[in-house]
Amino acid sequence: MPIAMGAYCLLGFVMLSRRIDFSARPKVAAHYVVDSAISSCFGAVICSSWCVLSWLYAPADDRLQFPIILVMGALATAYCLANVRIGAIANLVIDLLPISLLLVTSGRTLDFAAGCSLLFAGLFQWRMINAHQRHVLDLLQLKKQNRTLALTDPLTGLLNRRALQDFADALGDDREPARLLLIDIDRFKAINDAHGHDMGDEVLVRVAQIIDGFSGNNVSAARLGGEEFALLGSNADLPPATALQLLAAVREADMPHGQQVTISVGIAEGMLNHEDGWQRLYTDADRALYEAKNTGRNRFCHIKEIDEGQPRRRAADLPVPSAAA
Repeated sequence: MPIAMGAYCLLGFVMLSRRIDFSARPKVAAHYVVDSAISSCFGAVICSSWCVLSWLYAPADDRLQFPIILVMGALATAYCLANVRIGAIANLVIDLLPISLLLVTSGRTLDFAAGCSLLFAGLFQWRMINAHQRHVLDLLQLKKQNRTLALTDPLTGLLNRRALQDFADALGDDREPARLLLIDIDRFKAINDAHGHDMGDEVLVRVAQIIDGFSGNNVSAARLGGEEFALLGSNADLPPATALQLLAAVREADMPHGQQVTISVGIAEGMLNHEDGWQRLYTDADRALYEAKNTGRNRFCHIKEIDEGQPRRRAADLPVPSAAA
């Protein structure tokens, strides 16, 4: 038994000495937690068997030292595993139940009292573990809510600028070309002036809903501030035809103030796997958006058309392609 426990501890030391970036690999972290719980149960079996055998073969006057040593280790282990409730409870049962039953049924008053004490200690630790895990879950939920608030536009529910940049960093890790559509509501100030800021907010929410309908499948929608929005995704998942579909969807949508709303869109592509990739992509899309606004609004403009000196197209008058296009 001592040799088995020594080998178990040595193996655990080797496993814990490995450096693993759990924050970047959540699945590995989940497997690690499960493996740790199972491994701790294996150690508990060794300790419990060792204690039971020692108690059975020790002189009657020396028996109680073994359960006392075991319970201190069992309670400490269960406390360390408090965040993995099933592992902590399994350790308590494996460590305390066999020796407690032996003590309670030994026929000696002192052993009976010690066995009851061990059972009560185990129940108390179990209650503490449940309370601890509830607190941990509450903290994790609060952390998730705070993160959502930090990365979400409170009015529209879309991602904010910071979250979109995080998504851009993730796209850069894939080393695939990305496409950015910058979207601006045409003459939005006039809506606020004529109908008030509350109605303007309702229009923003309605436009955001339409834009969000084009997100998903590795494409994210965001509100960058004011009346400016964005769609960002890989070239394969966000085709240029999306801009024309988006123009038509907003132009034809029923708006809260009962009037038509149009948008202008700037399109750009680029790689995001280098330091200034996002800034360059955003600058190009912003140039294209400025050109679309400057040449009449209610249209899209591609940065390539500007760089190549191609004539501007009134995108709003072109037929809307199918989603497959």
